[in-house]
Amino acid sequence: MSKKKAQAKSQKSPIVIWGGLTAVILIVVGAVWFFGRPDATTANAPTPGTMTNLAPVPDEWGMGNPDAKLRIVEFGDYQCGACGYYHPIVKDIMDEFGDDVYFVFRHFPLVNTHQFAVMAASAAEAAGRQGKFWEMHDLIMTNQQAWSRGMATSAFLAYARELGLNDVQFQQDVRNTDIRNKIERDYAAGLELNINSVPTFFFNGTYEPTPRTPEAFRAKVQEYLAK
Repeated sequence: MSKKKAQAKSQKSPIVIWGGLTAVILIVVGAVWFFGRPDATTANAPTPGTMTNLAPVPDEWGMGNPDAKLRIVEFGDYQCGACGYYHPIVKDIMDEFGDDVYFVFRHFPLVNTHQFAVMAASAAEAAGRQGKFWEMHDLIMTNQQAWSRGMATSAFLAYARELGLNDVQFQQDVRNTDIRNKIERDYAAGLELNINSVPTFFFNGTYEPTPRTPEAFRAKVQEYLAK
């Protein structure tokens, strides 16, 4: 294949999403996603803006007390190693601060570099339709190093069965247009905020450079709770 043909093929590559027991189907999820998607290492990108609307939205996945003093929103990618690193940190924060913190996860799959990111987001959303979003979220994050190397389709189905989900409904939901659209909406919202890497955290709507250690993250939480 010539270099020109290879480049043309790369530019037309659609986003990968899971479509059943053994098949992975290819779909195009919109021009904004295709042309606007950032790389994991975007250079000289603008600093993320401020979230002006802090009210919970009907279809968001939140953990904790919606009326908490501190609302943390993460834009994340299930195949991102850094997101996997911060997953247990956030869980520890929620365990420690309880009703003082409300945590929201929003999808921001970096499809240029993470071929299974949309598939994973769809699996989590499909599990959410059976009341198991956070349980699937935990399994996907905890086992990131295994499924991200391949066999993601069978891995997510195995997690669904481990959680006692209905196979038929789960496989239908991962292809559902509404789920795809929700992932797109999260992504588009991230683009509007100038997000260029993951994870990106907002504390009460304010972007904060991601604390590098569990101790620094805890200190940032305490800082906002003291305000």
